Amino acid sequence: MTLRIGGHSGRKILEDESAWADFLISKAALILASAVLFAALFQLGAGFISLEAGEELDAAARGFKAAVDELGAESFQEEPSEVFYHFEGFSRFHVSPFERGVEAYVSGEYVRLETEIDGKTVRAVKPFAFRVLPLNETALREKLLDRFGAEGGEEDPLPADYSEITKYLSAVGAEEKELDVAKDVSIKKEFIYVKEGEEVSGFACILIYQ
Repeated sequence: MTLRIGGHSGRKILEDESAWADFLISKAALILASAVLFAALFQLGAGFISLEAGEELDAAARGFKAAVDELGAESFQEEPSEVFYHFEGFSRFHVSPFERGVEAYVSGEYVRLETEIDGKTVRAVKPFAFRVLPLNETALREKLLDRFGAEGGEEDPLPADYSEITKYLSAVGAEEKELDVAKDVSIKKEFIYVKEGEEVSGFACILIYQ
């Protein structure tokens, strides 16, 4: 048996089916457009978050550098001086969308802060204006004793050429050391003394450690 669709009722059914198809197509296009817009907004939002994180890391790195440089810029005094620095404002980096907390590294030349957002590393690096060594005084004196046979104190000056000493200290400070941003950081001005002939003179360096 053949089913025939004819007359007014037949045309109406066809028109209704056509209208319904157009509606579905329009709905699908709207959903697709919404998905594209949402994805674009998400990417834009992630970009703003990354930019904001970069600015915060940059500000924190500048603050740490300023503390180190300020201590180094103090007038020469024949005694050590020390300050304790605490990183602030990193609590939100431990939650979404950040994939890890802030990590801090220091070397003889710079401080480096970094985190990760959406698989991308965001970092801030600031160079120091003064000679920095990422170790404490005990480690410094031990290294000087091993290398030069003296600890470099005022009563035990180094019997070596100044340029040789600074070259050695640059090599010692080249390796990065990680800092725990949740703990205080010791920033200490220490003096190394050198004996040339009968004259003893000293120069300052900044020790950074926890």
